[in-house]
Amino acid sequence: MRLQCVVADDEPLALKMMAAYVKKTPFLELAGAFSNSVEALAFLQSNTVHVAFLDIQMPDLNGLELGALLAGKETRLIYVTAYEQYALEGFKADALDYLLKPVSYNDFLRAAQRAQRWFGRGNTTALPQVAEETQVIRPDLSEHESFFVRADYRWVHIRMEDILYVESDKDYVKIYLDPAGQSRQDTPGSPFCVMTLQCMKVLEDKLSGKQFLRVHRSYLINAARVVSIEKNKVIFTDGQSVPVSDSYKPVLDAYIAQRSLS
Repeated sequence: MRLQCVVADDEPLALKMMAAYVKKTPFLELAGAFSNSVEALAFLQSNTVHVAFLDIQMPDLNGLELGALLAGKETRLIYVTAYEQYALEGFKADALDYLLKPVSYNDFLRAAQRAQRWFGRGNTTALPQVAEETQVIRPDLSEHESFFVRADYRWVHIRMEDILYVESDKDYVKIYLDPAGQSRQDTPGSPFCVMTLQCMKVLEDKLSGKQFLRVHRSYLINAARVVSIEKNKVIFTDGQSVPVSDSYKPVLDAYIAQRSLS
């Protein structure tokens, strides 16, 4: 048995991404993808759907209102939104899970597996288990020193040693690369920068314990690529620079102190 799923989001890119996530997950099947919440409601009320991934902020009916109209249905709800303050409302609405945009596949998969376990209660053979390799979409950074990001509907291989710095841009991050590095070969049409739908915090967590430092609300730097620090500015090997904010300066100062000969 595969779980029948519906995704609903009025943002075309987010809708396409969530639909793609469903399609690549072995135990899920996409029953419908809707940019209109009213159309999604009509489908959910007249079809058997196990899991609905619902964006909370939609016109006409928001995700919470849509979910409330499904009372009595076996459909389990997983809410998706860019606004963390809706989490409590989502769980009060008996949601199975809550995903914060931009949604990584790892986070999506964990929520999907929660649904798998819920529908598999009392019948452990009802649903196939996900293969271990499906659960890990990025190699172990400590072992491989690289990772993959989704950009322009393809997976791009990023070598950590090639990263100069990362810049936050609303729901995206821009990863600036050494133009002479090997990662440049993996990014045709964009040799110096890869832009991906992701939040800075996720990337910062992935790179934690390495030579990467947060020096500004919008910037994460590769300290190994820094050639000089002038006042409140960090300069890299290719001449580019990023600002250092007062709130993050103590972190940078401590890093320098640990490696200073004086």
